[in-house]
Formats: sequence, structure tokens, C-alpha cells
Amino acid sequence: MSHFMELLFQRKFAAKLLTLIVISLGAFTAYHLPLAEKPRFDMGKGDIVTVYSGASAQDIESNITSKIEKELLSISGIKEFTSVSETGVSRVSLELNPNVSDPNSVYQDIRDALSRLSDLPLGVTEGPTLSIKKSYSLDFMVVGISGDVSYGELRSKAKSLELELRKIDGIGEVYPVDLRAPEFIIQLEPISLKRYGLTIDEVASIISERNALISGGRLEQLQNNPELMTEAELNSITALQDMFISFKPKLTLNDIAGLIDNGFEKGEVYGSINGHKSILFDLRTDEAADVIKTSAAVKVLLDKQQGLLGEQYTLDVGFDLSADIQEKANIVQNNGLLGLALVLITLALFLDRRIAFWVAVSIPVCIFGTLALLPSFGQILDVFTLSALILIVGIIVDDAVVVSDRIIALVEQGHSVSKAVSLGVKSVFPALLASILSTMIAFIPLLFLPGNSGKLVYVIPLTVIIALCFSFIDALFLLPAHVKTILKNTTKIENKSWVKLSALNAFIALAIKKRQLVLPSIVVLVFSLAFLSYKNLSFLFFPTDGAYLIEVSVEAEPELDLDDVWLQTQQLEAMFKDTAEVSYWYGEVSSPSSFWVVTLTPANSRSRTAEQLVQEWESNAGGIAGLAQIEFDIDGGGPPVGRPIDLRVVGGSDSGREQLTNELVSYLEQMDGVTRVRRDINEPAPQIQAELQHRWLSYYGISASQVGDVIKYAVDGKRVTRIFNGEEEVYFRLTLEDDDKLLPELDNLMLRASSGQLVPLNELVRWTFTDSQAQIKHFDGERVVRVSAGVDASITDPVSAFSQIQAEFSSKSYQGASIVATGQILETQEALTGFTIAILLAFAGIAILLLLLFDSVAESLIVLSVIPFGVAGALLILVIHNQVLSFFSIIGMIALIGIMVNNSLVLIWHLKDKEQQLLERGLVDFVIEGTQSRIRPITLTTITTVVGLIPLAYGIGGYDNYMSPMALVVGWGCIISMIVTLTVVPSLYLWFKSFEKR
Repeated sequence: MSHFMELLFQRKFAAKLLTLIVISLGAFTAYHLPLAEKPRFDMGKGDIVTVYSGASAQDIESNITSKIEKELLSISGIKEFTSVSETGVSRVSLELNPNVSDPNSVYQDIRDALSRLSDLPLGVTEGPTLSIKKSYSLDFMVVGISGDVSYGELRSKAKSLELELRKIDGIGEVYPVDLRAPEFIIQLEPISLKRYGLTIDEVASIISERNALISGGRLEQLQNNPELMTEAELNSITALQDMFISFKPKLTLNDIAGLIDNGFEKGEVYGSINGHKSILFDLRTDEAADVIKTSAAVKVLLDKQQGLLGEQYTLDVGFDLSADIQEKANIVQNNGLLGLALVLITLALFLDRRIAFWVAVSIPVCIFGTLALLPSFGQILDVFTLSALILIVGIIVDDAVVVSDRIIALVEQGHSVSKAVSLGVKSVFPALLASILSTMIAFIPLLFLPGNSGKLVYVIPLTVIIALCFSFIDALFLLPAHVKTILKNTTKIENKSWVKLSALNAFIALAIKKRQLVLPSIVVLVFSLAFLSYKNLSFLFFPTDGAYLIEVSVEAEPELDLDDVWLQTQQLEAMFKDTAEVSYWYGEVSSPSSFWVVTLTPANSRSRTAEQLVQEWESNAGGIAGLAQIEFDIDGGGPPVGRPIDLRVVGGSDSGREQLTNELVSYLEQMDGVTRVRRDINEPAPQIQAELQHRWLSYYGISASQVGDVIKYAVDGKRVTRIFNGEEEVYFRLTLEDDDKLLPELDNLMLRASSGQLVPLNELVRWTFTDSQAQIKHFDGERVVRVSAGVDASITDPVSAFSQIQAEFSSKSYQGASIVATGQILETQEALTGFTIAILLAFAGIAILLLLLFDSVAESLIVLSVIPFGVAGALLILVIHNQVLSFFSIIGMIALIGIMVNNSLVLIWHLKDKEQQLLERGLVDFVIEGTQSRIRPITLTTITTVVGLIPLAYGIGGYDNYMSPMALVVGWGCIISMIVTLTVVPSLYLWFKSFEKR
């Protein structure tokens, strides 16, 4: 190793070439890396959607959702699943256990389970399909087309737009909303059916059998081997009208139908973009896409299509993630460039300009070297990666500063340049290696934080660790060769007298001499302030002060149809339109549940926060008629979505669950710091039940499913067959005329008994008017009611609130019903556990490293003494800056553990290395002189770290609500660490040596 280092020191051109290669490769890689909002990771979540048009919530729950849930319960690796059964659709959302080693195998088990569902209702139009959520495959853009034209004309233009969107490079999936399938609609006349002795299901069977296209193979005995086809497709209105029904009497379909027409399936949802009823397209990127470039391509296409379509149509954007990504990237880049400039200025002020240049070169070497390696770890260029690079801008020059300072000091002592370089590198190598490893050890546990929060920040420790490796290589192998060239080509090192830091030297000498007073004073002061800070520090893992997305959920009165809900929700959308801070929005309106996603202008360009806007909207939206409940959720950008307090009242009897829900809501409304309490209302929807007369069913030999099918045909209609028109499938829907869909008309519908006679429906059923649930929700297969609330972070936090709830309700019985925490509460609890383990592992790992380096428990503890001071100071800084204790500020504290140890470690190593001079100078003078000799590098490394982080910490180039608190903690923590390193650490070392001497 020593020989290799000596050899590299002699190869100045090799050092320059390696430096150039690393920077060039990194720049090339960075140019081609796609830019995204978040790192690539599997979120361990999926959705299963099944469409059964016209079916009631109870029908969906019984015949679809419960069957899917039964299969999911048998699959290992699923942490939890929730479901919503409502009119026409079943939605099941699932989440995997975070410790699953192979998520793909679990996903395949789920797909296999879904394929085993063979007893789903025949009316299911879209079978249960699993869609997996990954950080890069979430919707990045929602666009839509609207116009004052018929739905058919609008749909035709939307289909063309969809095809063009799918052609854009980077788009992986396109999900349309309200793009209804074309249908031949056949409306029968009950009176004609009765006159000719036909039933609806018999007509359906005739149409299904009549529509055929069958290949019979090739007639090889004939010339040219022609293919034989059996073609009887009903591919036009005329063919349908003329379709033969019977000989006696001679009937065609036109004789018993009131209307046969081209149309579309019944709409279950209306899309909305910026207040216009639209056909929406939810766009998702593929794995290798650059979101910003893909979004730009979509906008170019929309402009082009708008020019072709003219003013009759409007193409609009309702959501664009690229705008936020670009905003965050600009914030990070601006702050990074400002920090880099400040670091360079600091180096130029402290060091000889030629030395400063090569020390500064270590920054691009480390940054571009890291970017060159990130793709091999499956990572891309995202906001968190860029923030991590800012975090280390000041840190990565520390090693270069220590090495160059030591070499220059040896030259100033009279050593030759070659010897100074060799001795300088060798003398700091152990301490440098230990300091690099200590910082890595602090970051390594962050690679294993649980949950999606851990996956989200995984790239931060990964980036820092890779950058530290490059910093180590540059400081030991490349920088010495550069410095050696400079020193050999000059006769004088630029000596900056002010850098001697005379005032600081005097202060340090005084502090060490007065250690009996200074040491306890600092300890008492710092820890008293830390205690007060912690008591007054708000705790909110995922603050929303920089949020730009607001999700709005609405539950309408169940008796309202889709058109009525649309009219009522226009008042809500008018409120969005009148808010200056709103950029655009999109929504999906259905009955009874609707939702919108509202995008705000960047946080740095508006005076009001998302929380303030929500408070205003809630006060204005309360009077909108027909909307039973409106809920506003602020998306802070982190992995746990939803409200801070998100609870499920699960299982038990309906009465027990309702009692627990009511008491829980009342308790939350009285809790200090809890705001905007909401619960699932799920008001009953009017329903008419057909009570089967089983005695008569048995007498006539008619099955219950026959009766259900006839009612289904009559009211909502059923698809009986299909054709392919060359572009898409066209379905045949059989139903009654609209004015015949009344109970008296239904009573006269006929069913065929086993004997062949016709039996009116009113002999087989009795109509009962009742109420039913419009929406049925499950949690892990049991019925559930959701209760949610916001929190005032200055008073309480989600975990503390849940602890109070548990204490209040754990001893009470509610007929089997219980409270389950989800969302931020669960994510916060998992993260706290992960942080606790990470801190313990980091502390233990650094302690073991120091023991191996110093072979002394006392000296290791002296080095570690800076950690509690730094953390205590970080808490104080958060309070002073009116910040909360958040997920990312805790990450900053863990990162600070490794950073703080460095200066203390190098100082103790320096004192230990010079112990032979102890007898010459005396103990106190030796410690003072030894500490003063390290003031310049310690001060410089601290200043470079701090100035590199100042722009991000204070949002000089734009504020980021996640990364700025982390930079704030690390930056101020380093300043406190420097003060402690230069005062407390030498005082403790002096006390230890005095004790050892005695």
C-alpha cells in the first residue's frame, strides 16, 4: 500500500488523467440520467379493480369483494388490505410486508389467486386485475379533452388523442377516464314481448347465437386452398333490425324492439379538468423515462392537436408532476451552486490559491464520480439524490483540507517536498480512514430503514457513502500528486496572516486553562437548553408547510344521480377557480363518491400555505347542498399519504362498530391539537328489494338466477354478445325502453316456466322499499369505518394522539370492534423504531472503530463526547428556527453523528501522535499547542461544510420543506461540534491525562 501511494505521488500526469476521466464519465452519465421526483423503488402496494356495471354495493361485496379477500387471506407476505364495494365496482388495495424478500413472487401469487376466481358473476365486464404501484410508474400527468359537442364526437377525438399519447417515448401506460365502450343498444317493448310470447332472456339467447364468425379451416382439395368461414355477424343496425326471431308468427327483432341504435355504455364517472367535463387520460411513465422530457413531449402534442382541432375542442392539463420536479430540481441546483460558490470562496480565503484550486477539484471528482456509479445501483437522478449531493459539498473537501494542510505544515517545518508529501499522507492516513469510516457507519443504518419512508431516503445514505469513497481516494491518491507539483514549482506558499486566527487561538487557550469553569458551564448550558428545546419542540414526521397538492374527497347524498352530483360539485370547483394559489386541478365525479387533486403554485411563490387554504375552503364548502361530506387531505410529498390521524374502526357487530366510531369522534373533537375530525358517513341509499317467492319459483321450476337476470336485463341492461369493428370491440346491450323501467311494467314481464308456460314476474317477487349502504368498506376482510383528523403540530403529533386514544379505549368493549392505526401513525411508529435502531447501530459501530484505532476506552469516549452536544444543539436550532422534529431532521441528526466525530477524532489522533513532546512542554501547554495546531483545518472544514449547506438550510435558492431542515440540523450541528471539539474535547483529554498521570 505504501509503495503504491509513493508510486502514485510520482505520477502527476496519471493523477490529472484520472481526475479528468472521473469527471468526464460522471458528467456524461449525469447528462443521460433521467430526472424524476423520487428514487426508483417498489412501493409494495397494489390495487385490484373489478367492474360489474349496475350492481349494488351489497351485490359487489357478496359476489366479488368477499371472494377476492378470501383468496388474499391465504397469501403470505400481505401486510394488510382494504376494500371499497360500491355501485358497479369493487376496489381492493393491498400492502406487502416490508420484510418480504421477493415482492414479485407475492404479486404472482396474487395473480394466480385471482385467476382461480371462476365463480364471479357473468355480468362482470372487467375482471379483477392487479396493478402494482412503483415510485416511477405513478401518474405523472393528467390531460383531457372537452368540447361543446356530442359525446360520440368527443369520444372520436379522444380515441385519436389516446393513440398519439401512447406513441410518445417515455409513456408506459395510459388510463382513460369516461372513455365509454361503444354498444348496440337494443330496447325491447314489454307489450310486444307479451304479445308474441317471448321473454327477455330468450331474445338475449337468440341474439347471442345469431351473432357468429367462425373459421372452418382450409379446403385443401380445392384450388388455392380457400379458407372456409361461417359468418353471421350482426355488424350494422340494419342487420340487427332484420334479424330473424321466429317463423310463427314471422318476427324480426325490429318487431319487438322500440329502439335499436348505436350508442355507448352508461357513464359511471365524469372526468373534470379545471371545471370542464372532459375525457381524461392518466399518464404514467415507463421505468427509463425522464419525466420532464416526457411531459414536454406531451405538451407539444397537445399544442399540435389543439391547432388541428380548433376552438371547438379544448385540450387541457389537470396535473403535471414535471412542474414540481423541475421546481424542486431548480431549488436543489440553485442552492447547490450557491453552496459550491461559497465553499470555493472559503477555500480561496483560507488557502494558497493554487492549493485551493486542487482542493476544490475534489468536489467535482466526488460528485461526478458518484453520479457515474449510481446507475449501477439501480438509481437515477432525482430530487433526493441532488439534495444528498448538496449535503456533502462541504463534507467532501474535509479530507482534502486535512491532507493539504498537513503537507504544507511539514514543508513549513523544513521538510523536503517529497518527504512532506509522503510523511503528511502517512501521518493522517489512520485518522482519515477512521473519520471516513465513522461517517459511513453513521449513514449505513439509514440504508435499512423500514417502510416506504426508508425506501424513499435510501438514496441519500447511498449517495453520501459513494461520495465519501471518492473523497478518500482523491485525498490520498490524487490530491498529493497535485500538491507535490505545485510545491516543487514554487518557492513560496501564499501565507495569509488573518488565517492564523489569533483571536480564536487566544480564546481556546483561555478556555483550556479555565477548564474547571468552562467545561461545566458549557455542559450545563447546552443540556439545559436542549431539555427546554425538546419539551417545546413539536413532533410531526411529515410536515406540510411546503406542500403543493391538496386531495379532495366528496361523499354526495346517495339519492343523487351522476348528473345531479356533477351540478352540485361545480360549486366546489368554482371555489378552486377563485383561489389565486391554484394552478390547475382534475377530478373524477361519480355517485356517491368523487375526488379531485388540486395543484397549487410553488410554495416559494405564494404567501399562504396549503393548510391555510384548506381552512378557508372548509369554511366555504360547508353550505353546498347535496354534498354530505367534504374532506381535504394535504399531500406533503412523503410516502404516507392521507391525514396525520388515520384510524380504522374494524370488525365486530354493526352496532358495536357504530358506537365505537361515535365515541371516538367525540373524543377526538375534545383533544387538544386535533383538528378537522371526519368519519365515514355512508348515508343509506334508497333501494327496492325483490323478495323472491320461493314457493312459486319451485312450483314453476324457475330459478332465482333467471329472475335476477330478467330484472338485470330490464333495468340496467346486459351485454349479450360482441363484434370487432376493425378498431375496437362493440358490445350488444339488451334492455327495456326507458319509459318501461317502472314497477308496474316490470310486474308484467314474463319468464318461461319448466312446463313452457309464461309466468308474470309479479307472481314470483314482492317489491320492498328499504334503504341500503351505497358504499361498503373492509379492512383485512372485515367491515370498517374510517375516522381521520388533522393535527396542530405545535400542540400534539399523530403518535402522541394515538397513544392517548389507546389509553382511553383499550379497556372498553364494543362487541368485538377495535381501533387500528394506519397511514402516518403507522409509518411514524415504524420510522421511530428504525431510527432508534439506526442511532444505536451508528453509535456502537463508531465506538468499535474508535476502540480499534486508539486501543483506549477513555480516548474513544472523549471522541464520542461531541455527539450529545451536537444533537442537543440541533434540537435548540430547530426550536429557534420554528421547525418541527421531522423525519428528515432526524436523518440530519443521524448524519451529524458521523460528521461530528471527524474533527474530534483527528484532534485526539494528533495529540496522541505527538505525545512524545508532552514532557518537553508540560501537559497543559502541550494540549493547548496541539489544539491550536488543529484550529485552522478544523475551522476550515467546519466552514466549508456550513457554507455549503447555508443556501439549502435557509432556502436562499428556494425552500424545500424536507431537505432544508436536514441541512439546517447538519450545518448548525457542525458549528456546535467545532466549538465543542476545540473546548470540551481538549479539556476532557487534559483531565484524562492528568488522572492517568496521577
